Amino acid sequence: MKEWDWKQSLYATLVFVLFYFFYDYLGKYTAQYFDEREATDVRVVVSSQDSEGITRKNFDLNYLKYLEAYLVEQSEVETNKTLGLKGYATIHVKYSSDAIYVESGSMKLAVIRLRVSDRSNHATAVFIVGVVGNELKRITCVRRSAETISVAYGVCGKKIQKVFGEKIGE
Repeated sequence: MKEWDWKQSLYATLVFVLFYFFYDYLGKYTAQYFDEREATDVRVVVSSQDSEGITRKNFDLNYLKYLEAYLVEQSEVETNKTLGLKGYATIHVKYSSDAIYVESGSMKLAVIRLRVSDRSNHATAVFIVGVVGNELKRITCVRRSAETISVAYGVCGKKIQKVFGEKIGE
């Protein structure tokens, strides 16, 4: 087997470095593109209330199912309220949902995804609920399309990191 001389080693090192910088740039460019695109079509709202004694220990499967059912019910009520204010008849909108807990650092967050679609309209929402100090905080991210909203990056991911001090997915 032929040994590499210093020129071949230098060449291989330069090629590796160039590939590294190219893919690093490409990754940053792609992330920036998706962040900018998502910033225009994802709305984010943060709300908080007194936790009334709820702590991370209360975040069990029963509480998760309660939160999921509550958010589905409230979404149905708010949808019909908004339609009524605009002069439309109330309708029964079928929501599909799923809920999980995500642990990141010292935080345990409830992540509830909600989807609705009919013949012409699609919407996706994700609710992130957690306890910070004595406050129960909720982040709501909504998009008027069937596309899933990421909680690891984009405007929703950045808001999660700002509100809860933890990043999901790392």
